[in-house]
Amino acid sequence: MNRLLVVFLSLLVGSVFAHTNEHANLGEQASSIKASGKVFHESVSIIRKMHPEFLRHKRDKTLRQGVRTDEYSLKGCVSCHANKNKTNNQYHSVDKKGQFCSDCHEQVGVSLDCFSCHRTIPKEGLL
Repeated sequence: MNRLLVVFLSLLVGSVFAHTNEHANLGEQASSIKASGKVFHESVSIIRKMHPEFLRHKRDKTLRQGVRTDEYSLKGCVSCHANKNKTNNQYHSVDKKGQFCSDCHEQVGVSLDCFSCHRTIPKEGLL
C-alpha cells in the first residue's frame, strides 16, 4: 500500500511541474506572438491536453475526406514553434533535444512519433 502511495504522489508532483505556464524554448514566431500580447490559441491548457486529439482529428479529416485547413495543422505547429540556429540561419528540428516539441514530450514522458513521417522544420516560403 505504501508503494502505491509513493507512486501516486510521484506522478502527482511530476505532473504539476510538467505543466508550468512558461516554456524556455517556445519558438521564434510563437515567442513573437506572445510578446505582442496576441492570443493565438484559445487556451494553452486545452492545447497542452488536447493537441494529440486535434492532430488525429485533423489527420483523419485530411486523409479520409480531403479537407485541408490551417486549423490544428502539424505544419502550423512546426512553423510557429521552430527556432533558427543563429550562426547558420538554418532551422533546428523541433524533435531535437532542446527544441519545443521534444522538450515538452520529454518532460511528460511521452514519445514523439509525429516526425517519422512529417517535416521537423518549416517549409521555406510558409512563414
